[in-house]
Amino acid sequence: MATYSTGITATWGAVTFGEMQSLSWNYGGLEKGRDTPWTDSPGSVSIQCLSATGIDVSNAGDTATLTITGGGCALTVPAIYESVSVDAELNGVTKYTVNLKVLS
Repeated sequence: MATYSTGITATWGAVTFGEMQSLSWNYGGLEKGRDTPWTDSPGSVSIQCLSATGIDVSNAGDTATLTITGGGCALTVPAIYESVSVDAELNGVTKYTVNLKVLS
């Protein structure tokens, strides 16, 4: 049976992303190192929302715990706020997309 993507919340540190429109994430591909699992890119997260809450270019490069819950999307990992993009539509709404890189 299908899992409905309702009730999904995403927080990064003290920021709760509001009015989420889409979410996509991938995680995995850890390679065994000599003593510990390691990869240079364990995953990424892209969050598109309508609310400007937490959308701040000054967050770029900062690290915090990312927690995603609901709608069959459970993930809690340290992540770096990589970038933000803004898509404004004339006489429409502005969409914000935050890209985060999973650290481990």
